[in-house]
Amino acid sequence: MEQRDVSLNQPLVHLLREGSLAIPTILLTEYKRIDLKEEEVMLLLQIMMYKEKEQVEFPTIDQLQERMNRTPEEIMMLIQRLVNGGYLKIEVEEDNGIRAERFSTDPLLMLLANSFQERLEQKKQVTQNEEQVYQNIFSLFEQEMGRPLSPFECEQLGKWLDVDQYNEELIVAALREAVFCNKVSVRYVDRILLEWHRNNVRTPDDAIEYSRKFRKQGVLFQREEAESSTDTETFPLYNWVNP
Repeated sequence: MEQRDVSLNQPLVHLLREGSLAIPTILLTEYKRIDLKEEEVMLLLQIMMYKEKEQVEFPTIDQLQERMNRTPEEIMMLIQRLVNGGYLKIEVEEDNGIRAERFSTDPLLMLLANSFQERLEQKKQVTQNEEQVYQNIFSLFEQEMGRPLSPFECEQLGKWLDVDQYNEELIVAALREAVFCNKVSVRYVDRILLEWHRNNVRTPDDAIEYSRKFRKQGVLFQREEAESSTDTETFPLYNWVNP
């Protein structure tokens, strides 16, 4: 096998070793949330590159255009959009009558920081809401069963929420159905939820309508049994465990 002459790549390797641009990770994760477009992000990165690596505080349109696949007019429009949108600021200072301009990305960093903080708060709120849902359902089941839940039962309740993605209202509706049938157990509620899922029952209203259908059948069967037998035993409600 022919060996490549790696010495040909030495200038490129040296160039790569010169360093890299320190890009704020938060820019890549949050730019969409603050309504930045990809072309605007690229322009900002070029401005950061000039400042950090070449100590050019205010690159010209021509300098930026050399590194971007945009016309000078398009770059001017991008800069104007960034300034008007509060992402970029052009600062001016005078020293001994000499006027100097520079780009400042401080407004961008402030927007990114606020977006990141807001996302953390939203995530925290979602977590708190989920914990509250768990607590509500666990407490309700323990109240109806009159005892603490076993580890297996706790695991099953967690599975309904995390794996099966049943909402809180539907789980509560299934528990009420089990209470109505006088069969309060996690296993029975699980069978109800499974049967509802198979029949596209997704809301408590769907569940009420679906259960009403079986109760109507139960009344019909009771009437037929009463006509054909003297047995006065009432017809049992729908058995969700062994339908």
